[in-house]
Amino acid sequence: MKRLLLATVACFMFLSSGYATNTDLFELNEEKINTEFAELNELEAYVSMNENVTIHNIYEENAGLVAGMNLSYGPEGMMGQNGFSIDNFEWGSFAWGFCCFPIGATIGIFTVLLNDNKGSDHKISYFIGAGIGFLFSGGFGFYYY
Repeated sequence: MKRLLLATVACFMFLSSGYATNTDLFELNEEKINTEFAELNELEAYVSMNENVTIHNIYEENAGLVAGMNLSYGPEGMMGQNGFSIDNFEWGSFAWGFCCFPIGATIGIFTVLLNDNKGSDHKISYFIGAGIGFLFSGGFGFYYY
């Protein structure tokens, strides 16, 4: 009886000591937000004064307006960098989707999809791996019937 009581108390202590806090989950850095909006307002004023301006013209003539912004602009145009290609493929995320698809899909969801440190390339690679894992684990069975 003493062992059962001791085990129950030990389990309760173990479970109560492992709690997570999210005190900084909803904290905002208002100074940073105001600075970014000031940069956007400055860019908006420049674009409204020059109606036929393009992003290429801004980079050539007034690059200081977009210096702090994270815009993907390359020589082939603004939309050229937005597509997913084999160069952007993340093999680790693909492995989480492919190897852990039927059983450990929730582990992959937590390590790739819900992780804020992972970018869209990681998430696309995870979905490709999960899709191929689905096809290899029995998805071809629908075609068979």
